[in-house]
Amino acid sequence: MKIVYAASEILPFASTGGLADVGASLPRALAKQGVEVCRVMPMYRQVAEGGFALKDTGLRLDIPVGFRVYKAEVWMAEEPAPTTYFVRRDEFFDRTQLYSLPERDYDDNFERFVFFQKAVVALIDFLALRPNVVHCSDWQTGLIPLFLRHGIHGMGRSMSERVVFTVHNLAYQGIYPGSQYSLTNLPFFCFNMDLLEFYGNINCIKGGIAGSEVITTVSKTYAQEIRTEEYGCGLHGVLSRLGDRLVGIIHGADYSVWDPATDSHLAQRYSRDDLGGKRACKEDLIRLVGLTVPPDTPVVGMVSRLVDQKGFDILSEAVPALMNMGVAFVLLGAGQEKYHALGKEWAEKWPGRLAVRLGYDNPLAHKIEGGADIYLMPSRFEPFGLSHLYSMRYGTVPIVHAVGGLEDTVEDVSSDGARGTGFKFKAYTADGLVGAVQRSLEFYRRPDVWAGIMRRSMEKDFSWDRTAEEYLVLYRGLTA
Repeated sequence: MKIVYAASEILPFASTGGLADVGASLPRALAKQGVEVCRVMPMYRQVAEGGFALKDTGLRLDIPVGFRVYKAEVWMAEEPAPTTYFVRRDEFFDRTQLYSLPERDYDDNFERFVFFQKAVVALIDFLALRPNVVHCSDWQTGLIPLFLRHGIHGMGRSMSERVVFTVHNLAYQGIYPGSQYSLTNLPFFCFNMDLLEFYGNINCIKGGIAGSEVITTVSKTYAQEIRTEEYGCGLHGVLSRLGDRLVGIIHGADYSVWDPATDSHLAQRYSRDDLGGKRACKEDLIRLVGLTVPPDTPVVGMVSRLVDQKGFDILSEAVPALMNMGVAFVLLGAGQEKYHALGKEWAEKWPGRLAVRLGYDNPLAHKIEGGADIYLMPSRFEPFGLSHLYSMRYGTVPIVHAVGGLEDTVEDVSSDGARGTGFKFKAYTADGLVGAVQRSLEFYRRPDVWAGIMRRSMEKDFSWDRTAEEYLVLYRGLTA
């Protein structure tokens, strides 16, 4: 079995979020199962300057983009395995960020990623890789299925590959003016309502959905939700017609990085069988962020993008009630300016009890996972989510809105506390969130029951090996 995995970001080379985690973990887990897999991504500035062992292959590919032809350099890295190929064109990718400036997306994003996607297909052909499956992810690779079928010049291509297309978050669709369609060099009949056309625009993620044999999402519940008008982001009609071509596969957590038994960022390591170090981690977190609360105070942690989708609209209403419950709260993240200002306001209003750190700090993220008692993830919608899986492994009990991957991976604690791994709320309201926190605190005050919830959370296995097995079954079914 040979797989080419194409994505716009892959850890450790470049990342803005969960997509890069998948690009690191899934191909590695597939390789462990005996799959021959290679990866392709753009060579951004942070890749070129990241200190990686990169090698120029010497290969140069001519890539047509509309009426222009650009040279694509091909570089590679063999470590960390599996092999990763990089498409280099500095005028497109030698930039401070991957997709956007602080205030707006790059104006030429459509052209940049048309170039990248065509280079992926040209590389497959030049190296005669002959993969059984090309696995694409999100809008930045949504046109690859069409370039595989019609060729990078739009003149046709002998296609033997099957295509799997993964939607990580349907809210980001890659929509561009129809006037830019000529940049694709695709036949004009591809610009129709069944493929790329979307209210007169080009919709890249729609192209990936319509052009692939199988479409996967990152959780089973999300696969059902996006067929509905509420969560379908305008594509619910397209998705509802896919039938069993749309599959939900729960993604995994990288326990080689996120495990309290081995985490070097923690003040003291601990495990499900020995929770003693958890208290030391809590004391370290309290000291580090400047809280002035007794050690038995329940500490609520949250590491997140500060945007509406992650539940900050209802959290902003709920915080006063949470403070009245006697909890401490630690928040790490960055996002919308209105929530930056609100976070600063909270920290000033409840000094010593509410700490906010704006930006992203990886060591602090680990310390929050290890040192908090409760982890908050009140997302309006959440295709999958990873932070709550990390919190479960660290015995930091999650409170989640019961949607998408949060619904699939957290079992609600029973009334007697004998079953369950976290606390869910159904109604997306501040009252729903506050009620879930109140319920969790009732069990927190019963240490033996709380320890049982922690241990059940920690023993759950959401490793990538399990996810890779599901994908391997899917690939084999496609190529049988």
